[in-house]
Order: sequence, then C-alpha cells, then structure tokens
Amino acid sequence: MVERAHESLWVDGRFVPTAEAAVGLFTHSLHYGTAVFDGCRFRRAASGRIVAFRLFEHIGRFVAGARTMFMALPYDRDALGAACVATIARSGVDEGYLRMLAWYGDDAIGIGAHNRAHVALLSWDPPPAAREPVRLRVAGFGHDARWLPGVKLAGQYARSFLARGEAERTGCDDALFLGPDGTVAEATGANVMVVQRGHLRTPPPSAPILRGITRDTVLTLAREHGHPSSEVSLRRDDLLEADEILLTNSSLGITPVGAFEGRTLDAPGPMTRALVRAYRDVVCGDDPRHLDWLTEIP
Repeated sequence: MVERAHESLWVDGRFVPTAEAAVGLFTHSLHYGTAVFDGCRFRRAASGRIVAFRLFEHIGRFVAGARTMFMALPYDRDALGAACVATIARSGVDEGYLRMLAWYGDDAIGIGAHNRAHVALLSWDPPPAAREPVRLRVAGFGHDARWLPGVKLAGQYARSFLARGEAERTGCDDALFLGPDGTVAEATGANVMVVQRGHLRTPPPSAPILRGITRDTVLTLAREHGHPSSEVSLRRDDLLEADEILLTNSSLGITPVGAFEGRTLDAPGPMTRALVRAYRDVVCGDDPRHLDWLTEIP
C-alpha cells in the first residue's frame, strides 16, 4: 500500500504536478497489461547524503523488460539514471521508494496496436516493515517460465494479486508459487530463501523466478560473512523442514517468515538477524566494501 506519494513525478522528460498525471481510458497497457516497471529504495546514509541502492542495476532490468515487450524507450540508461536522481532529489524526503514505469499509450486500441511508449518516474513513502513474521502458504496454482518471470511485466502480476488474495482469505500473509515440477519458485513479490543446518539455500536462476537484486545482495553478504550458501532446487518439504525462511525484495529488504503451511518457525532466526544487520549496513553506507552499490543524490 502506498502510504504517501511525493510531489515528484517525472513523465516523458519533464516534471508534472501529480494532479496532471493521468492516462486515458484507451491506454493500451490498461487493457492488455503491457506495462513494465522496476524500482529501488533510497534513504539517508551514514554520510548524511541521500543514496539510492543499486540504482543502475534496477535501471538495467527495467530497460531489459521494456525490450522484452518490444518497447522502444526514448531514453538510454544514462538519461534514465539522471532522471531518477533528479526525481529522488525533488522528492525532498529522507527515505522512499522510486518506481520506474513504461507503458504503451492510447494511439490505437487492440492487441496488435503499435503505440508509442511512455515513461514515468515517481516516488512514495517506503512500505512499513511487517510487525510480525510473515505467514506463508503454497499458492493454489502453479508458476512457470511461460510467464516471463525474469521481467517485471505488469500483466503477469495479476497472478500474484490472486495468490496474495487467496492467502489472506485463509489466514496467511503471502503465497509461495511452485514450478511445474513441484519445486519452489518464489513468493508473490519476493524471492524465497531457507536456512537448513546453518546453510542458506535459494532456488537457482534456472527456476521460474525473478533474479532479484536484493536476492543477489543477500547471497553476496552471506558469503562475505562466512555463511555457506548455494543456489539449488528446493521442494515444499525443504521449507517444511527449514530452520529459517526469509523473503527478499527491493521494497522491504529481508522479511522473516514465521509460519509455513501452518508450521511455526522461530523468526527471525539467528542467520536472518545477522543478514538483516549486514543488509542494513550496506544500504546505509556503513559497509565500505560495497559503496559502489550506492548512488549519491546531489
């Protein structure tokens, strides 16, 4: 849920008042889900400067997603980077979430329409961290590579919306997708990791998952802090037998899971707590090994 949108909205190369930010009812992406998006967090670092975390990796994935949808974006990565920095600076807040959005306009309607691509950058207050560890269940339907899981394509998130609603109506907070072979894929908007006997494990990139930037960050930090980790296929039973389960995404960082399929876990467990501390250090600029992951906002 968006707590508060900032008065910092960049659309097609210029800043516009929020009240003027509207799309028409004939917008192609509204009818057919042909929008792509990405986003990252920004916050005030230990240095006193506002920094965006792994901004250009998010831009790269956004551009790749647009290419997958045959979108000819009118801006290259450098131009998008400059616009993102300006949007964050204009927000005037110490912490927030930046969203990149590209969509096909209303030049024509119909699945085969060849419309112009539009780009917007907007920011809002970061979502609050969960007060309690997340209760997770297996989604009632599967998940596979035919859904372009490596791309943040708006239309395919209808599946996540349905799975999350299903979970909430059965007393849970989120749902876990299984692939067609029964192996673990991802949650509705996050990658999943498990801790078993001190070893951190997560599904491999070959699984139908979004190759999350926070997922990569946590794997890197785990290895640097001496926690064994691997990317391997996981089954439902692995989660039922896990000592710890955690979810990772750019919006919330690391979220502990307190129950899976009715089985209660001690959450956050010791490795989750250690990774949360390491992650907080790196995103706030307290870890000198990864200052290159931070983009300073003038």
